[in-house]
Amino acid sequence: AYSRSAEDMVGFARLRRGVKVVEALDLTSRSRWDRFVRGLNLDSPVCFCEGDVGLPGAIEVMAPASLDDTNIEAIRRFGGTTSPEATWPEEESSTNDDVQERLERIEGVIRKMAKKLFEKPRRHGGGKGSSVMQSSYLGSGQSQESSGSQPAE
Repeated sequence: AYSRSAEDMVGFARLRRGVKVVEALDLTSRSRWDRFVRGLNLDSPVCFCEGDVGLPGAIEVMAPASLDDTNIEAIRRFGGTTSPEATWPEEESSTNDDVQERLERIEGVIRKMAKKLFEKPRRHGGGKGSSVMQSSYLGSGQSQESSGSQPAE
């Protein structure tokens, strides 16, 4: 119930802010608004990076590269004509296979690290301990001991 009330509060706050923006626009003269829009330079293309000119109609925002830890470029660019009749260049499937292999290798290393991290040291003949966090790191394919105590006979 609380989360639904919180969502409603956020929605009402956004509606009130929208009303304030519309009221402020009513008070703004047409010449001032036109000057503001011209100052945005929406007709000129925005550079994605050095030598890579993007599309017009955007606002460039500079941010530190450390905020985005994506190592694989999501925008695929191909040289040549932009004619719809032209065929697309062939994709290099080996790149995707290499990335998949690297991800699987990294996942294996993380599983080993998690197993060692959550493994309790052995004391007086006890078994390995487990935890909720350990089971989430190991995945569903691995078997685990449910507790460090031995069953009574």
